[in-house]
Amino acid sequence: MVALESLKTQDRLLDRQAASSIRRQIVSGMMPPGHRLLETELARNLEVSRGTIRSALMQLTSEGLVCQVAFTKWEVAPASVHEAWELYTLRAVLEGLGARLAAERATPASRTQLAKAFSELEKAAKAGNREAIVDADFNLHRTVIGMSGHGRLIQQHERLIQQVRFQMTHIGLTARDYHHLLEDHRALKDAVASGDADKAEQLARTHNSAEVERLLAESVKEKSAAAGRDSPG
Repeated sequence: MVALESLKTQDRLLDRQAASSIRRQIVSGMMPPGHRLLETELARNLEVSRGTIRSALMQLTSEGLVCQVAFTKWEVAPASVHEAWELYTLRAVLEGLGARLAAERATPASRTQLAKAFSELEKAAKAGNREAIVDADFNLHRTVIGMSGHGRLIQQHERLIQQVRFQMTHIGLTARDYHHLLEDHRALKDAVASGDADKAEQLARTHNSAEVERLLAESVKEKSAAAGRDSPG
């Protein structure tokens, strides 16, 4: 008998492809916070079934990029400085652990990959291309986390990074001075490559400290403003 490919496998592939397409639209800002996501419209545009779209939206909900409203409606997740502050503080913890493990487990091959990732960041910074810098920045951190060999950490970090980028797009969080950004990442790369786990963890935890402090201050202002609007009279 001729073996047939499982249609269930095909469905799962379509789910992931649909989720990837919608994710790109959300993270890039094409679909802003609060944007209504209509299953019928998405299914028509992507030429897949509503069931496939529903499955894709459920995946994006688990990633924190989509919200389900009243069990039947979908919309893009909200963006705020408080949301960004929560993500950045959580990112510091995950990347600190990842950098420590990466330093402890670095191999010649992984060090080469890390050096390549830094070279791409350096190239983008010298060109002054903001989008390329952001891409290369996140790729370097993905490389460090990948060196940890910690599967669950890698998975959760990827979800977090997508949310961080989404928040960056919508609250206008800009990249730091390119010179300082490069030097911070060079120090992190060197610490990981040399096997200095303590230094690698400390650098990974604190390299976004300025952004975290600014977001915290803005979050307090945001909450105070909201409280003022909600107060009677």
